[in-house]
Amino acid sequence: MSESAAVADIVLLEAPQRLGVGAAIVDAVSAAYDAHERELYAFALRATREGAAAEDLVQESFLRLVREVRDGRPPENVRAWLFRVCANLMVSRGRRRAIATRYLPFLVSREVGETPEARHLRHELGDALAAAMAGLSLDERSGLLLSAAGFHGQEIADLIGRSHGATRVMLTRARVKVQERLEGEVDPHA
Repeated sequence: MSESAAVADIVLLEAPQRLGVGAAIVDAVSAAYDAHERELYAFALRATREGAAAEDLVQESFLRLVREVRDGRPPENVRAWLFRVCANLMVSRGRRRAIATRYLPFLVSREVGETPEARHLRHELGDALAAAMAGLSLDERSGLLLSAAGFHGQEIADLIGRSHGATRVMLTRARVKVQERLEGEVDPHA
């Protein structure tokens, strides 16, 4: 154990008695950080092979040291404690990453979602279509909605109680009325 590490251990153990609680935590953790941060970072970097991940692990290790000192439980051997905490954090990180990798295909959708602009236009068109259909008779509205749902002419005729020929004529006229109303509300030069 180096001399700076031994000093950090002594400062960490004696700090609560010498100073006020807040200052003691700052002094104790600062001494431990100065003594062990580079070595702990090198350890985490060798294990993870990612600089950002190693920095996160070291930071979390020292945050846990702050909690321990603040709660009045400073470790006797700070260096060993920090390395054990960092190793445990690496194992936890590996487990989380393995689970995320395993379930990622189920969580990620390859479909592209609707853009806000397209959604707005769809709602706007839906409102205009509803207004255009509001002027139709009940049979005309029902026939168009059934047709849009995939029903065939004979099925629609049976459901609304008309002959097949009369239903086809009614549907054609209803479509023309809706189209004329929609074209009247939509300015093609806008």
